[in-house]
Amino acid sequence: MGGTAFWTKEIKRADSQSPKQGATRRLDRLRGLLSGADPSVADRVWREVVDLLQRTTDRHSVRGSAYWTNEIKRADKRSPKEGATKRLDRLRGVLQKVDPVIANRAWREVSDTLQQITVRHTR
Repeated sequence: MGGTAFWTKEIKRADSQSPKQGATRRLDRLRGLLSGADPSVADRVWREVVDLLQRTTDRHSVRGSAYWTNEIKRADKRSPKEGATKRLDRLRGVLQKVDPVIANRAWREVSDTLQQITVRHTR
């Protein structure tokens, strides 16, 4: 899993609860790893996460609301990390409105990709 025994247990426990919980814990793990990383590296990783979350949201969203568009733009101006956090909030809202099977599949995809990003940047 790439990390301490604590995080390995936390992620396994979250995965057993739901795909959404697993994805959220993986994002928490990545946030912790990147807090001590070089800012240029962290920004690059957060941009990868932003891209992942935006693609997933676009795939499952009918259209974006002006509220979320403005919130995400403001967050992106502050930092890629804040942009990723806002996109995760948006994705949570979008996936609440779709069929649970589709939502779980989307959360698993997000979770798997976050795990790949985490592993790639912890080597």
